Amino acid sequence: MEVMINIFIVAAILIGIFFVFIAGRDVVLEEKEKRQKRKAAQSLSVGKLPDTDAFEANGTEYAVCAAMSRPAEEQPETAAAAANATELSENTIAFSAERSTLDEKYLELSAEQKGYYDEIVRCAMAVDGSKRYKNSGAEEYKVGRSTFVKIKIRRGVIICELVIPNLAFKNYVNDNKVAVKQAPVSIKVTDEATLSAVKDSISIAVKAIEEERAYKKEQAKLRRKLNYANAKNAADVKAE
Repeated sequence: MEVMINIFIVAAILIGIFFVFIAGRDVVLEEKEKRQKRKAAQSLSVGKLPDTDAFEANGTEYAVCAAMSRPAEEQPETAAAAANATELSENTIAFSAERSTLDEKYLELSAEQKGYYDEIVRCAMAVDGSKRYKNSGAEEYKVGRSTFVKIKIRRGVIICELVIPNLAFKNYVNDNKVAVKQAPVSIKVTDEATLSAVKDSISIAVKAIEEERAYKKEQAKLRRKLNYANAKNAADVKAE
C-alpha cells in the first residue's frame, strides 16, 4: 500500500513539473514575440518618409531632381502623343459633323431630284395598308411586316431598295428548311426611266406580298380544317 502511495506522489510531481515547463515555455515564446514586434516597429520608424516641413522647404529641390532623373526622351514623346491625341479628336469631331441626315440630304437635291423623290413617296403612300418608317438615314414603307421599298440618298443620288418576294422560291426554301435571306434590288433614280422602273417595281413587290399573304391565309385555313377533321375522327373513335 505504501508503494502505491509513493508511486502516486511521484506521478503527481512529474505532472506538476510538466505543467510548469509548458507554462514557462509559453512565457518565453510570448516575450520573444514582443521583442520581434518592437524591433519591426523600430525599423519602420527609421525608414519613414521625410518630415513634411522639410519636404515643403525643399520642394523646389525635389522637383529639379525628379526632372533630372527623368529620361530625356520622355517629355518630347509625351508632347507628341498629346498632339496626336488632339489631332485625332479634332478629326473625329469634324468627321461626325460632316454626317447629314436624310432631310438635310433632301434639301441639297436639285429641284428635278426632289420631284423624283416626292413622286416615289406618293407612290409608296398610295399603297393600301402601307406604313411609313423614317430615321435619320432612310425611310422605308411596309405592308404588314414586309418592306417593299426603302429610300436613301447617297452622295446626292436617290437610291431605292426593293424587296420583291418570290413565293415559289420561298415555299421551296421553307419545305427544305434552308436558311436564305433575299437581297433587295437597288435602283439609282437619275431620270424618268429609272423613276418609272422604281414605281413599276413597287407595284410588283406589293402584288407579290399580297399573293404571299393570301397563300398563308389559305394554308392556315387548310390546317384548321385538317385539325378539325382529325379531332372529329378522334371523337368518333372514342365514342365507338
